[in-house]
Amino acid sequence: MYCPKCDKIIDTLKAYCPHCNELLLPDKPKDEEHDFVKIFESSDLGLTAIIKSILINAGIEYIVRGEHMQSILGGQFSFAFGADIGKVEFFIHKDDEKVAVELLKELNN
Repeated sequence: MYCPKCDKIIDTLKAYCPHCNELLLPDKPKDEEHDFVKIFESSDLGLTAIIKSILINAGIEYIVRGEHMQSILGGQFSFAFGADIGKVEFFIHKDDEKVAVELLKELNN
């Protein structure tokens, strides 16, 4: 498993890095994937749909990670077992970051 935050290969079967709690990837991304940056993270399914709509309407291509890992409680309750499972992360190409951040700035409040 690969931790994008630690930039290390980790020998584990767990979903999260034991050092920083970042969601692990099955393999280290190819170099071209490093051109993507995370612009938004949320456990709110309603926001996920809104963000997709905004990015599509702006013609910005995106990658979503964790969309199909929603817990039964939506990941919104910190006391719930596995609450971190509900996080959805949006990544876009670096070239679109400035525009996307401006479009989504109201959602970050």
